[in-house]
Amino acid sequence: MRRALFAYLVAALAATLGLAGTAPRYPGADTSVAVNRGNGRIAVLRGDKLEIFEAAGTSVSTIELPGKNPRILEFCGGNLLYVTRQVSNLPQVFVVITVDGRERLAFPNEGLSELFPSETSHLTLDGKGVYGFLPLDPPAREFFGLPESIPLGAGVAATYRFAGEKLLARGSEVFVGVVALSPDDMLLAVKGGGAMRHRSPGGVAWKREGGGGDWRLADVDPAAGTAVAIDGQGALVGLGLETGEVRWQSAAGSGPRVSDARLLRGGRVLAFAREPEKQAVVFDPASGKWSAAEVTQAFARQGMRAVLASWLDRTDSLAGLWQIGTASGIAWLIAGADGWYEVPLQ
Repeated sequence: MRRALFAYLVAALAATLGLAGTAPRYPGADTSVAVNRGNGRIAVLRGDKLEIFEAAGTSVSTIELPGKNPRILEFCGGNLLYVTRQVSNLPQVFVVITVDGRERLAFPNEGLSELFPSETSHLTLDGKGVYGFLPLDPPAREFFGLPESIPLGAGVAATYRFAGEKLLARGSEVFVGVVALSPDDMLLAVKGGGAMRHRSPGGVAWKREGGGGDWRLADVDPAAGTAVAIDGQGALVGLGLETGEVRWQSAAGSGPRVSDARLLRGGRVLAFAREPEKQAVVFDPASGKWSAAEVTQAFARQGMRAVLASWLDRTDSLAGLWQIGTASGIAWLIAGADGWYEVPLQ
């Protein structure tokens, strides 16, 4: 009787924790993951071993990383960005490598500057360089060679191309953010709401003004030709990349107040909201409707409500939640307390 009661309590506890019959696809509390949107590959870093998988699970390559406590950050094109510690007498260093482990860039370094690239820099979406955004001050003006006509405090969008080691910077008092599609192609958020696209050579391709306060560029999907911004009211705005037209937008006040967003396959948007409650919710531009059910029901079907709840409790963004392709369809990949779980969508 006691044994049966004990077994029942263990099973109930496991179900409550969302772990009944499940195990992480990529185990380890310190395991980090980055998903390549372009080709669906998944980079998994456990300890100092970085392994790259096809979406279906086939291993492509394995790379040993130097330093202590490395962490994978981004995977774009054929390059990966990771951070590691205690290398070359530096407390922290960021490194870009190819999928076969060849180093493209490490920073900070004396060859460039401590100004750029920096810990806030990202891979360009094509993976061919890095980009960043910083305020214009005297050291930045001197480093980038920007003219005195651009006032101090202006926003500076900068890129660095690996091939040819080419540095490019644009500064303006109206710039408030940037996402670089390539080292020569920038999408910029501007003051007062709106965005613009700047190519080099060629200059401004288009500029779109918009209300609702300053926009933040949340995500860009070059393959779909779409960017999604979040306006000052926490509403979503979908823009066409070629002409900057507003393709759709969520009505202000009609849904949750969004703080992060990511474009999904098929044109819908995964959003993270903190108001009126913390939740991951899907927005469908075609219908204008919001739904938290797609996410929550997928976890409920697997008995993993607690995994989703734990992730929501620990995060303030969509970091740690990806939509991935699998051999059998599409799934969520989520960072749990003891590793990354795969949750099939049905």
